[in-house]
Amino acid sequence: MELEYSDRNSKRSKLYIGVGLLIAFIVAGIVFAALRASGLTGEPKVEMRQVVVAARDIASRKPIEEGDVATRSVPADPTNASAFTRIDEVLGRVSAVSISTGQLLSRTMLASASSGQGFSILEPGESFNPTGPDLRAVSVSVPDDRAVAGTLVPGQRVDLIVTIEINPQIGQTPAPAASPPAIMPGPSTKVTLQKLTILARNGGIYILRATLEVAEQIEELNAAGGQFSLVLRPDEDGRTAKTPGSTLDQLLDDFGFRVPQPPVFAAPSPS
Repeated sequence: MELEYSDRNSKRSKLYIGVGLLIAFIVAGIVFAALRASGLTGEPKVEMRQVVVAARDIASRKPIEEGDVATRSVPADPTNASAFTRIDEVLGRVSAVSISTGQLLSRTMLASASSGQGFSILEPGESFNPTGPDLRAVSVSVPDDRAVAGTLVPGQRVDLIVTIEINPQIGQTPAPAASPPAIMPGPSTKVTLQKLTILARNGGIYILRATLEVAEQIEELNAAGGQFSLVLRPDEDGRTAKTPGSTLDQLLDDFGFRVPQPPVFAAPSPS
């Protein structure tokens, strides 16, 4: 016996599916409306921060000018928490490092502690240590011909060479004319202080970073009439060089200079 096919069940199933989909859409719409009313479906609010950035490349040890910087609004996060927020906070201050275009300006990038001051005694990012050395800024006057032709700039490290006139015979009893002096007066040259950082420069006057003890030594050498020369060190060289110094008698011996002697003339023959 064959059963006749009926599509009544099929139509009923389709009706149930359609009603179910309609109910699902209605529920979804109600949920979406509720979420939208509560603000949960909107974009999350991002906290923004106004920061100062470099509008162009800024060289190291350069006073920051009006056109060097600009402000930009960026999402606030720990990476820009220490950035400056106003342009007037950085104008006139000196960059401690090279700053690229678009880079945020933070306090560790500036050398001077206040606007208008061209240098800071402490290194960038360095904080004062009450148990550390007594750091000071001391100035020396060095003409260009004894300062690498005047090409030295702040931030470079130099050694200080001093030439001083020494006369050990002052205050001594003159030796008999027949005996030659054991010590001759004359100039003596020696590298005295090494690895000094140039903080600033004004023509032939250089401001150097030094400890208070070293500053005293520089002032004493200056009072004694010492002539200063600055020699540039490679950035990679942190060694302390040991040299014997130089005097005229050593130069004569080291390089084989001949010492002038009185001329000896032959006696004229009898006429």
